[in-house]
Amino acid sequence: MGSKDIDRQSINVFSMKSYGAEVVPVDSGSQTLVDAVSECMRWWTSENEQAHMCVGSTVGPNIFVKICAWSTAQISREMKKQVIDEFGKIPKDMKLINCVGGGSSAAGFWNEWIDYENVELIGVEAGGPEGSSLHAAPLTNNSPLGVLHGATQYVIQDDQGEIEETASVSAGLDYPGVSPLHCFLKESGRARYTSATDEEAINAFQLVSRMEGFVSPSLEPSHAFAEAIKIAPSLSKDTIIVVDSCGDSAKDSRIIAERLGYKI
Repeated sequence: MGSKDIDRQSINVFSMKSYGAEVVPVDSGSQTLVDAVSECMRWWTSENEQAHMCVGSTVGPNIFVKICAWSTAQISREMKKQVIDEFGKIPKDMKLINCVGGGSSAAGFWNEWIDYENVELIGVEAGGPEGSSLHAAPLTNNSPLGVLHGATQYVIQDDQGEIEETASVSAGLDYPGVSPLHCFLKESGRARYTSATDEEAINAFQLVSRMEGFVSPSLEPSHAFAEAIKIAPSLSKDTIIVVDSCGDSAKDSRIIAERLGYKI
């Protein structure tokens, strides 16, 4: 895990260690997710006779994408049953909104709905800080195709193919590339991709927390809620929006508190 992310996700790290996990800090590069994945793959290639690797996102070579996507697909299977239980059928007009970093939760959230033409799939990337040129939204910004972690994908890079710096308030979305699955969905037109800034995500977190009264979303799904809040006023009252609240704000409480002017 990148050293920067160990610090900003300290509550998560504490939980992992409490359950007996060893968390190995990565001090190279940006000290974030992209470098953690790189170091993990380097280690595995030298130790593959004695170790197995399972990537926790739909990134990297084909087999790792499949393992993660098939696992997270359970999200959409359960959600499809819940939708039918709630409405008695599949609604005629439905939008499924999910944050997209590497793209694992979105792949799982959308899996059962790919063949439903009346269901729009909307992925929301990390647009980074307002007024900054830095972001983590390669699909939204039409970044060029390149190779990262063994897979061709849209990736934030310079004209020499070197991976460039990214920025996001959300550690889980702060990644310069994106799953090949999402690249395909973008190119085929099956899914639409947009982005939300750090500030929009924080504002969405506040509104959802106040209005919904359930465990507040973490910074990753707050990006998805920002898009739902943005488009809802222009939609028909019969349109059903489903947002995947794929994380608990407890892990981001320190970051969110600091952004809102509180010290904890």
